[in-house]
Amino acid sequence: MNLVEILTERNKNVYYEYFKINERKFFHRRILIALALAFLYIALFIYTTKSVIYLAGIPIAMLIGFKIPYYELISKKTKSDIIKQYMFPTFLRYFISLIDTQGNVYQTLRATVPYVSEPIKSELEKLIQKLDEKNINNRDAFMTFAEFIGSSEAHMIMGMIYQMNEEGINKNDLQELETTITQLQENKTNELIEYKVMKIDKHANPILVYALVYILAFTILVQIAYFKTLL
Repeated sequence: MNLVEILTERNKNVYYEYFKINERKFFHRRILIALALAFLYIALFIYTTKSVIYLAGIPIAMLIGFKIPYYELISKKTKSDIIKQYMFPTFLRYFISLIDTQGNVYQTLRATVPYVSEPIKSELEKLIQKLDEKNINNRDAFMTFAEFIGSSEAHMIMGMIYQMNEEGINKNDLQELETTITQLQENKTNELIEYKVMKIDKHANPILVYALVYILAFTILVQIAYFKTLL
């Protein structure tokens, strides 16, 4: 997770556009979470220490609360990108399987639609719609789909499919495409395994951190209470 992006929110408008977010409602949600976290902070430390010095942490608590929804937005976008890249080889497998029966790229893309899931399905339908329009460059349509997938492999493969669409399908190009798809699928499977392993570690580490923080906080509070009895 990019800490700089969370603090600066440089790509905020990109995320809003991608998820079709109502900015006013999103801002109100951020304010409510910031206030809720501030009240929780005040209640916790007044109840435990009753020392006004800890109130200096209120702005920090509010900032954290304000940033939480944006952090969730980035996480959601990251997850969406991962899903698209892992679904892409599946879409290509259906495409390769159907191309012999359909005869050309355009008809194969249309035949593939019922077999793919969101979010790729909607973008595939947009690609087909663009190919139907005469005032849109076909290459741009294929590259827009590749941009949606968001990987270098997608640009290369969609470029190959574009060439087939313009120049016709020949056996050598089809065999090259199938080899590329097989390699891509193997790579994505290995990446998925690594991602899941990292995800398990990612969930395990915070538990240890939370436990250490809890023990440390408890120890500090006990020490504060002890010193108060001496005063």
